[in-house]
Amino acid sequence: MPDVLVNLGGSFFYRFNTTGSVADLTSAIEHWQKAVDLTPEGHPGKPLRICNLGVSLAKRFEQSGDLADISTAIQLGEEAVNITPEGHPDTPARISNLASALLKRFRRTNDIADISSAIKHEQKAITLTPGDHPDMPSLMNSLGNALAIRFDRAGDYADLSSAIEHHRKAVLLTPEGHSEMPLYVNGLGNSLSRKFSRMGNIADISSAIQHHQKAVELTPKGHPDLPFRMSSLGNSYSYRFEQTGNITDLSNAIEHYQKAIKLTPQGHAYLSPQISGLANAFRARFEKWGNSADISKAIEYDQKAVQLLPESHPDLPLRLANLAGSLLRRFEFSGHISDNSVAIENYQKAIRLASKGSAIRASLILGLGASFFIRFEKTSNLGDISSAIDYMQQGVDLTPEDDVYMPGYRSNLGRSLMGRFDISREVEDCQRAAFNFKCAATQALGSPTRRLRAAHGWARSCRNLNNPIDTLCAYHTLIQLIPVVANLDQTIQARHSNLTDMARRTAEAAAFAFVVGDVNAALEWLEQGRCLIWAQLHQLRTPVNLLQQSNAHLADRFLAVSRALENSGSRTEPRWSPDSTIAHQITIEGQVRSHLNLAEEWDAIIVEIRALPAFSNFLRPPKAIDILSELPSDGPVIIINVHTDRSDALALLHHADEPLHIVLNSFDYKKAELLRNQLGLHLTSEKLRMRDDRAGRIARRPIHSLGHILRDLWNSVVWPILQGLGYSSLPAHRNRIWWCATGPLSFLPIHAAGIYDPDSKTQAPGKCLFDYAVSSYIPTVTTLLEKLKNADNLKYRNTKVLLLSQPDALPHSSIPGTRKETQTILKRMKEGEIDALLLEDEVGTKSRMTLEMGSHSWAHIASHASQHSTEPLKSGFYLHDGQLELLEIMRQRLPSAELAYLSACQTSVGDDKLSEEAVHLAAGMLAAGYQGVVATMWSINDSHAPQVADDFYGHLLQVKKENGANRLDSRRAAYALDEAMRKIRAKLGDTEAGLLTWVPYIHLGL
Repeated sequence: MPDVLVNLGGSFFYRFNTTGSVADLTSAIEHWQKAVDLTPEGHPGKPLRICNLGVSLAKRFEQSGDLADISTAIQLGEEAVNITPEGHPDTPARISNLASALLKRFRRTNDIADISSAIKHEQKAITLTPGDHPDMPSLMNSLGNALAIRFDRAGDYADLSSAIEHHRKAVLLTPEGHSEMPLYVNGLGNSLSRKFSRMGNIADISSAIQHHQKAVELTPKGHPDLPFRMSSLGNSYSYRFEQTGNITDLSNAIEHYQKAIKLTPQGHAYLSPQISGLANAFRARFEKWGNSADISKAIEYDQKAVQLLPESHPDLPLRLANLAGSLLRRFEFSGHISDNSVAIENYQKAIRLASKGSAIRASLILGLGASFFIRFEKTSNLGDISSAIDYMQQGVDLTPEDDVYMPGYRSNLGRSLMGRFDISREVEDCQRAAFNFKCAATQALGSPTRRLRAAHGWARSCRNLNNPIDTLCAYHTLIQLIPVVANLDQTIQARHSNLTDMARRTAEAAAFAFVVGDVNAALEWLEQGRCLIWAQLHQLRTPVNLLQQSNAHLADRFLAVSRALENSGSRTEPRWSPDSTIAHQITIEGQVRSHLNLAEEWDAIIVEIRALPAFSNFLRPPKAIDILSELPSDGPVIIINVHTDRSDALALLHHADEPLHIVLNSFDYKKAELLRNQLGLHLTSEKLRMRDDRAGRIARRPIHSLGHILRDLWNSVVWPILQGLGYSSLPAHRNRIWWCATGPLSFLPIHAAGIYDPDSKTQAPGKCLFDYAVSSYIPTVTTLLEKLKNADNLKYRNTKVLLLSQPDALPHSSIPGTRKETQTILKRMKEGEIDALLLEDEVGTKSRMTLEMGSHSWAHIASHASQHSTEPLKSGFYLHDGQLELLEIMRQRLPSAELAYLSACQTSVGDDKLSEEAVHLAAGMLAAGYQGVVATMWSINDSHAPQVADDFYGHLLQVKKENGANRLDSRRAAYALDEAMRKIRAKLGDTEAGLLTWVPYIHLGL
């Protein structure tokens, strides 16, 4: 009879493992209990029967959370071990089952004796098991789980390291296709997630996601463990979102949490953490987008997660804290004081329930402090801010200094201290704030974005203390952190997203450097903190001829990894889709992991190169003295820094010992933004956002005309700079000026600044920039210097011109002038004995265009173009078979390219949110390798564009003829454009219509 009961119980238990039916599990327990009761003492089968009964009770505890079940399971486990003969081959497995039951009870009661006993039993089981035994992976996995859980409780990193080691061994020892492989890879993924939460290394969470994806993929549908593995995957996506802000990760997290909850039986013990994870994800999405429905859902799910736990459950403090956090977010949004009051009550209750040594106690106290600080921001109550500071200080004191979240904790404390300082003006508060901000900014671990914000707080607090030395140090730290925030381990698209909040930080740092007279620091910071993506692209394409001579193998490695890293970084960020399969997600994650590996290898190679003699400064940011020593001789470079506090210009002159500082007393950020907005409204009202074949489009005189804007630029910006340069009278020969503007000024036509009389056909000299210099624009000074270095390599190469005409590219209106324009240029080139190729209509495809760009040194593109307002990398030219996007242009490597003439609209218009990054088509052509670019700031008139282009090339061909050269000189392009503008201006005059026609044309680069 007992044998029959054992077999019948086994059948029920097997079916439970397949279906997750609690009724089957209960039946298995009932039959096995009867079998044990009927088995006499000393029967050889009794230890196994007792062990199986204990295992089934432990399983039911997972479902119900009934402590009686797990306590009985432990008693049975101990009995099974005790009555098993010494040396029996099943002894290790039974010891491991006992350890597993102890671990389950620890999760419920938080009794440290249980977790310590569990670990000792698991270690003993491994010791008793031969290395090649098939149970070894299971034992390794169980020990890994126990160590990881003790890490959660005590925070000892040695436990986590050991857990990862044992989880890895479990996976390595298990053959592919084994039924337990999903369990083991999921365990490894969980431990790697923990490591990321502690150390903040993005590679760890990417690896965790890969393991969780594999666990989900390998788990059969209907398996009772599938929802828990989906939930683990959701956790990892959420953790990565916290650091990267990638909304696709958050969407994936929500999807997997929802699927897990749907598959989990009601009343299951794991339902609460799953619902809590979903609540956290909705709260994070609210913080990202501000949709009130998301925070309402977060609170609803947080409340349900709390309700599912008994008062004695060790996870209740964490659930209460999550609910409090959601209530605080809603309080910040709506201002309902009751939300804040309930949040404080929940934090206080969570702290009372948390054990003294709990690893989460510090975060609970910090959360309580944050509740008081947020209420202070609404009420300005000094009692609230003092409570906030006291609790935050307690929380910081309880947190290990190497905790990945410490920068955020110290930053919040610093903000609270500065909040009180703003009211009380107590110097001690400001000093403590500066100390905490400094600690946060200089910690090696933690979110780079949080550390950068801390550096900004450090600088602001030091300014309040009138401490210029520490303030400079803080701003230096801030500038160094900007490339870390947008590191090469991210796609270009992600880097641009991460830089949207950084636009004013560099300008603020430079403004302070000007205040204290450190013009070299201002120059270096403006170079290092702007146009970061272009600088990174240049680094990846750096020639290594000298390194090749010193260490060819290392040079080859650098080139190979750089190219692979560039390709990986230029891929498009995947969009979340509800139809995305786990197999597709695994493929995407493989690309992410490969990208991270390349970035790590690239960093390691840079370290190796810098260790070589004469290469210690390889790819380090240039110092001011290096920049000044390499400037062109035919004109100054003018950098204009625009900030709310002040505006300044730096004039960089050939052979000067230091930059010339010119204060712009009549100009500031507010005025720059006003002029930019006026210009934008004016252009929008005139529909000057796309190349058009309609002439005479000026329908009405705007309130702020272009002439008015150009006058303001002349009086406030350009004329003070010319005076600072010593331009007291008109020069006999007009030199170049290269303009490098920041902030809203980068969207304004500095090159055309002047006082124009619309009623006069002859302009009095000396009233506009054209009279003094020929203007060009550059994204950074380093860009110009690199073009200057490359110029000698090109001056002996023959000119080959590629022409593209797309008059009827869909979906835009026809621009027949492009056909006339390119045909005229083609004829001129033939007359000038210059090799030229015309791609027109259906021949002008994306693939043909990119192919021919590689073999032609000049490119003239006459087509429609557009600037994408929300995703600037999707800006592009409209060709016969679609849009040639900026991202694709950036992928091109054209070392022999000289000049690109972009006879299209908005080709130098950047993104408002990325004003310091120059994300536009013209900059993309510079990055691809062109020495110079002719571009437009807004719509050009199709009836005038052919004549402008003809005059431009006519000038260059005349110079070629006069010099007896056999090629076009791209270094004369700025003068050629200047000449073309003079001719069109003479024809149209300085009326508003005339200004709108010729002002948009600009030259960039050398």
